[in-house]
Amino acid sequence: MKDILKEGISVSLARERLRERERAYLGGESRRERGKRIAEIFPKEAARTVELAEQALRGMHVLPGMGPEPVSIGCPPVWADNPCGDNEYTFHLNRMEHWKTLCEAYSMTGDERYAAGALGEMENWIDTVPCPPLFQEDGEYNLRAFEGLSCWRALEVGIRGYRTWPFLAEHLLCSPAFTEERFEKLLGSVYEHCRVLYEVSPRLWPRADHNHYLMENLGLLSFACLFSDLKGAEEWKEHALRELERCIDVQVTECGGQIEGCPSYHNGCVYWFSLELNLAAKYGFPVTDHYRERLKKMFAHSVYATRPCGGNSPWGDSHTALKETMALAAVACYLAFSDISYLQVARFFYPMETIMEDLRFNLWRARDLEGLAASLKALEPKAPAQPLFSWQRDLQQVYFRTAWDKQAISVMTACRTPVQNQHAHMDPGGFDMTAYGEPLVCDPGIYTYKDCPERRWFKGIHWHNCLSVNGKDPWEYRGSWEYGPQKEGRILFAGQSSRAAWAVSEHRNYEPAVCRRAVALLDGRFLLVLDSVTGLQAGDFVQLQFHLDRTRIVSEDGAVSSADEGRSNVRILFSGSEEPEQIAAKISTGNDRWHDSTLIRYRQTLPEGGWSLSAALLLPIPADGVFPEAERPQVRLVGEEAQVSFLLDGKPYCVRLGSDSFEVL
Repeated sequence: MKDILKEGISVSLARERLRERERAYLGGESRRERGKRIAEIFPKEAARTVELAEQALRGMHVLPGMGPEPVSIGCPPVWADNPCGDNEYTFHLNRMEHWKTLCEAYSMTGDERYAAGALGEMENWIDTVPCPPLFQEDGEYNLRAFEGLSCWRALEVGIRGYRTWPFLAEHLLCSPAFTEERFEKLLGSVYEHCRVLYEVSPRLWPRADHNHYLMENLGLLSFACLFSDLKGAEEWKEHALRELERCIDVQVTECGGQIEGCPSYHNGCVYWFSLELNLAAKYGFPVTDHYRERLKKMFAHSVYATRPCGGNSPWGDSHTALKETMALAAVACYLAFSDISYLQVARFFYPMETIMEDLRFNLWRARDLEGLAASLKALEPKAPAQPLFSWQRDLQQVYFRTAWDKQAISVMTACRTPVQNQHAHMDPGGFDMTAYGEPLVCDPGIYTYKDCPERRWFKGIHWHNCLSVNGKDPWEYRGSWEYGPQKEGRILFAGQSSRAAWAVSEHRNYEPAVCRRAVALLDGRFLLVLDSVTGLQAGDFVQLQFHLDRTRIVSEDGAVSSADEGRSNVRILFSGSEEPEQIAAKISTGNDRWHDSTLIRYRQTLPEGGWSLSAALLLPIPADGVFPEAERPQVRLVGEEAQVSFLLDGKPYCVRLGSDSFEVL
């Protein structure tokens, strides 16, 4: 142990110094005293934490691949187990989130069962899950041991560092179950964790361009600050701070979006970046103005990526509503900047229960509990003070909506290929549309990371609001985390006028065919989707599909409509004369959760090849509303421009798409 502690520091002294630092941080209050206050001020949240702690003592957990309800995995579990063939099961289990819950429940109640449960599992894990050697026999770093299916994958090492393991030391040092021998084991394992994060992580992520590296450096910073008597702690801390600054530079665009382009991961990154400010407040180190301002920009992007009815636009590997939403980003920014306006904006979109659940998980980061409780009691919803249109150029994403109102019509569309990383889905030019308080024409979401047919359906093109040529994917799908080569795709231009907001994308993944799509919201009432595909060969066909978050569909007079009673609905009028297929599909709101939906698929065949041109009107109505009278849109080429004309409630429309222009005539 003397080899990992600073000169003159024994295990018992390190333990006592840590206890003193924690009491000083709490203003002389013990964790037990703080826990009692939390339970008094936030009784409902405390009761939920205790409920989850009791569940954890019974070995009941919600883990990926096992369904949405708690299942029994034992006390202690088999840490390297993977009973469902889903790697995320092993990864999530080894993040030990339930240890945090047990520690918090112990501080709130003083019940030694919670401390004994967490510490017993800690000792079991350290004894049975040794750290792989950092080096191979040839002297090179053993990188593969820390990036595959392993309890020691570097991401889990980092997450343990900022999310769960610190709670053992912060909350349980006063427990009789936390013997000096156990504390010594903890110190030894923390030292191994820090070596992995300091030496291996930079070699896994040399460009600092992934959320994993952010969390790994956050874990290193947290460990180095909390266990400052370990040799190397100052060096680890300085390294982590430098790399976190690099992460926010590399991973956050000038518009404020996280480069992976997935709203769930973006909101997660808002939370993870914010934790540096919480650690700075606790340990007294500076954070640059540049870092703070980038974080504030990130929240603005979180707002754009939020549907009017709440929940994320589920682009890429994104959950819709169950976790990592703008509510989490708001809680993170409130705790980072002590600015209640973040929570006010979240309250505009989310019920108080959603905000309180995110706060429950973070109550120990709040310094002024009484002030927080008073602010929450007086919390009023606040509409965002942001434009209704946003072109996120670096992400090749466009967001627009009719109002900052829950009943607004909103559209998100994107086209970026090659993709940033494998969290992106195969949906160039796709879109997500909500209207009148509900999702209507939707991206299918995420469902699972497991390499299985379900992952293929959710990630591939065929459940997205996209077009395909000859029924093929735009590029090769090789597995859950692997794609084949991709060709260029981007947003060509986007804009707004008094009558429309639009985005025009183009991609070349079906070369020699080139696909161009305009997605436009007209008169704040309906969506026009105009597709132009050039370079088609004789016999080629184009499939266009729209994914409705509805199961009751009617088809009449050339129109396809959803017909759910008491809900908003949508009607599709397509320029072609072919009857569409109705295909049973699924939409996911989170891991292992899905519900039935319907894919509407149109097909156009070009016997002689050439140029395919089509248009679809998507007409939403509120619950119990009446669809407007409309005719099927007519499309034609005027020189090199595409032109669409139609009648809506007797009013003539003519829309023209040029090489660099979009006009409502």
